[in-house]
Amino acid sequence: MTSACVIVIGHVDHGKTTLVRRLTGMETDTLAQEKQRGLSINLGFAYCRYPSGTVDLIDAPGHEDFIRAMVAGATGAQAALLVVSAVDGIAPQTLEHLRIANLLGVPVRFVVVTKGDLLDPHDLNARLETIRDGLERLGLGDADLIPVSAGSDAGIQSLHHRLEQLLAEASKAQNPAASFLPVDRVFTVQGMGTVVTGTLLGGDLTLSDAITLQPQNRPVTIRGLQSRGAARDRVTHGERTAVNLRGIAPEEIERGDVLAADGLCAPSDCMDMELVLLPDAPKPLRHMSQVRVLFGTTHAVATVRLMGGGQVEQRNTAFAQLRFGKPVTGYAGQRMILRALSPAETIGGAVVLDPVASGVKSGDGLRLAVMQAASGGDVFAIAQALCAQGRGSAKLADVARIAQQSAALVLSTLGAEIGVIDTGWIASAPAIKSAQNDLLENLRTFHAAHPLKRFAPRAKMVNRAQSPMLTRYVENTLAAAGDIRIAEGQIGLATHDPAAAMTPLQRDRMDEIETQLRDGGTTPPSLSDIVQNSDDADLIELLVARQTALSMINVGLNQRLVFHAQSVATAAKTLRDAFPPPMRFTTGQAREILHTSRKFIVPLLEYFDATGVTHRDGDARHMAQPDD
Repeated sequence: MTSACVIVIGHVDHGKTTLVRRLTGMETDTLAQEKQRGLSINLGFAYCRYPSGTVDLIDAPGHEDFIRAMVAGATGAQAALLVVSAVDGIAPQTLEHLRIANLLGVPVRFVVVTKGDLLDPHDLNARLETIRDGLERLGLGDADLIPVSAGSDAGIQSLHHRLEQLLAEASKAQNPAASFLPVDRVFTVQGMGTVVTGTLLGGDLTLSDAITLQPQNRPVTIRGLQSRGAARDRVTHGERTAVNLRGIAPEEIERGDVLAADGLCAPSDCMDMELVLLPDAPKPLRHMSQVRVLFGTTHAVATVRLMGGGQVEQRNTAFAQLRFGKPVTGYAGQRMILRALSPAETIGGAVVLDPVASGVKSGDGLRLAVMQAASGGDVFAIAQALCAQGRGSAKLADVARIAQQSAALVLSTLGAEIGVIDTGWIASAPAIKSAQNDLLENLRTFHAAHPLKRFAPRAKMVNRAQSPMLTRYVENTLAAAGDIRIAEGQIGLATHDPAAAMTPLQRDRMDEIETQLRDGGTTPPSLSDIVQNSDDADLIELLVARQTALSMINVGLNQRLVFHAQSVATAAKTLRDAFPPPMRFTTGQAREILHTSRKFIVPLLEYFDATGVTHRDGDARHMAQPDD
């Protein structure tokens, strides 16, 4: 179905509700108080059906006390219809509504002049010229000016024609990408339960969709859908929609909440944005000022944290973070109205750059670069800025959210310049290459300084200015390519051969150490007794790497022991000869057979357990069968 949504705006008592009634035959003032006072308080809803589709009309209250309702009504509107009384002309609330429509990005397509029948023809023509001049000064010189009167349908038919033309022009390509329904009313219908209404943004909404109530982040179930009084299986962008919800009470929902497709958005108390201060704002907006923020059907008080601090002057734009006192829900690209707390007046507007931002200090240049990239809308610039802020890597979901695109489209757009380094994580190709080169160079430097060491401590090789995600990716890719080797918290070049760097004296000393270990049997000398100079520890590590020696830990004593591999093999054979399987033996029996002490037998038997030489059974063990 082709549809469009138009908000009817203007000063109080200029005839908006009467005009909507004449266009649609529907009464939009439904409250007793509205009928008694002749003043719209809540949003009113009606529609015009045409052969080519349906135009929804939202009658916005004109009184300044109901600006929140006007902003809520403009949510999802593709155009505005401005009503101006021929008797009163352009009035203060006319300007306020125009200002808000402009800040929300809702173009005024039609200007209807009402109450012309209350003036004589000469005065009416003069007043129309005055209104036209005023509209020109307000930048609305191109808007259609349509006079209507109570006694003629000529203007009404002309307006119907223009509204129908809008159906062919209304763009559906609006964010967010999936269904997003700001709630403007909550009530109960007998026999149906809880119903919420709003103007649907983003993608279609169907009966089977999984949706979440935000900012509560609560999954809810759709029981039924209606639009314009008729049950529907599907509603589309821009349509007035009623959603019957199952399993939730009306008091658990309030105006300003959002029904959104699962995974589309999240509650947040911090949003990045680009704001603009109106030319006639009463004063500059200072860093850390509090403002009332209106967006969608939400209104909340927030603290403005200007990037760079200071203040923003009238007419100027600035990047800032809004810090809310409680979680709210929005989407990137959503427009907001900023109003002073006292006196209550509109001072500016804003566009959301990141609806789920993390709070930063006002002088954070890296986050400012993200905001600038988001404002420009370049996906690659956004990805690069986020990677810079993230010390080399970024979440793909963050790029997609800020760029207002799907993750798949983001990856397609970025191409080979950005690499996926893990599920949901990206880094720029130059950053990956640079990180690889840095690690290899650091290892070359280390091995040159310590030629006898096969490995460098990994902790010393890690670039602390680099994200752990990028570091892990670089290490894994270099290891997979055979350039480096990683073992137990250590890392080294695969091409480095300590043996090739040994001097004849070092080779002789390694032979001496091996002899000491072999002669020690199952009671080898302690490492403190073996190590006599700065090279000896590295020579022992080379023997372990060659598996000439075996390293074990006595956990109880927190002591490292090194056995000669031949001594360990001999000990295993001795135990097997003394306790052929399945004969069981204790630790004490093994110690006696091997003529050693508890200091050595405990780690030795634990090594045999770990390697499958023995099997432990409570406090005893038995040797493994030959085919185990």
